[in-house]
Amino acid sequence: MRVLVCGSTGCVGHAAVRALRSRGHEVIEGARGVSDGDRTLHVDFMEPRSPEAWAERLSARGIDAVVNCAGILMESRAQSFERIHALGPIELFRGAAKAGVRRIVQVSALGVGADDTGLAMPYLHSKLRADESLAALPIEWTVVRPSLVYGPRSQSAALFATLASLPLISLPGGGLYALQPIHVFELAEAIARRLEDKTAHREVLELGGAEALSYREMLARYREALGLGDALWMPVPMPLMKLAGRFAEALPQKVFCRDTMRLLERGSVPSRNATADLLGRAPSSLAHGLAITRPEPMLDLRVELAAPVAALMRVSLAFMWLYTAAISALLRDASGVMKLLERCGFEGDAGTAALVFSCTLNSALGLAVLLRPSARVHALQCAAIVGYTATAAWHMPELTIDHCGPLVKNLPVLAAVLLLWMSRTPRDGAHEKGASVSRRTPRLEAKKDEALSPSRTRPA
Repeated sequence: MRVLVCGSTGCVGHAAVRALRSRGHEVIEGARGVSDGDRTLHVDFMEPRSPEAWAERLSARGIDAVVNCAGILMESRAQSFERIHALGPIELFRGAAKAGVRRIVQVSALGVGADDTGLAMPYLHSKLRADESLAALPIEWTVVRPSLVYGPRSQSAALFATLASLPLISLPGGGLYALQPIHVFELAEAIARRLEDKTAHREVLELGGAEALSYREMLARYREALGLGDALWMPVPMPLMKLAGRFAEALPQKVFCRDTMRLLERGSVPSRNATADLLGRAPSSLAHGLAITRPEPMLDLRVELAAPVAALMRVSLAFMWLYTAAISALLRDASGVMKLLERCGFEGDAGTAALVFSCTLNSALGLAVLLRPSARVHALQCAAIVGYTATAAWHMPELTIDHCGPLVKNLPVLAAVLLLWMSRTPRDGAHEKGASVSRRTPRLEAKKDEALSPSRTRPA
């Protein structure tokens, strides 16, 4: 079968091309950044093209089927939902019907149809318009509406991997929104199997992975796959996240915006998961999928420290906390600690109470860093360093310009704590767990080989 895959350079399109070629099909890759060639076709939905012109192009190439994977998460001056999701695909579909193309698979999005006006969610509404136009044509068609897609080239997965690698992870709305991520390799396999199915179909299918997870659980799976340990979780009200998304829209990225926050808020779980029907087996869980293809963060914040280096840093920090506690408690007058407390507004009994509190906190931090380091311990260290520094700078501003840098030196100390925090590994060893998962998922491992190893693809 000769198949045109539109959006072939994206996450889903790239995987679909590899899956189809590995199964013996001849694939024409359609994308904006390519010119017409033997195995490529210039496809830019921002450029209006009549159905008649599309019919001529498709007939000239002898196209039997079309898979449309083109899509964007954020609009820009160069790309709009109107053209990329609606008008461009509609022109293609109508041209395909005129050219006698046998079948079309349209990759839409889960949640399409819930917004009737398009005012709240223009992303979903633009997808719906193309879906409905395809359904009205006299042709075999399937609209697949996947949940979150993860795997190689997935921009949203790269964002989630980055967020999961942070020592302090924000949870929009408490992180309770339900999701059912599907691996792009299995989505691509499902598309290929649907094209190969000899039965005529005209239907919409919702696709998802093996399990529904909360947003927090999903990020925890990413964190385990990255080989990281525990983190601190911080619930953030959704209005604040949407405000952050508004500012993020001005940054050079294509994932985090108000629309993606609205999509998260709606949840993404199929009402009826058709993935197993298309694959002929149960889909993989998120943990299995991430073990096969390790997450690729947009900004990799993982820190690799040799065990002796990490131990030296921990001992140094523990010594700092215990030393300051001992000097302050045993040499109150000689160390000048009481005068410093007076300058900060703690005199008499208040000064004594502040000294006891400070010595207790410093001793506890020193022992915890040495014996039981954890995310909470590192967070408390950061808070203590920032608190001590800010208090001293406010009441004794001359210390900020002291040539010995008594306050400035806290910056590298803070950096050392952050490095230790971000370099932590899980207690049970995510790498070993990932290896055992890999051995239990031969089908997805095979899909990885097909998608990532050109030598495994077979000529049509």
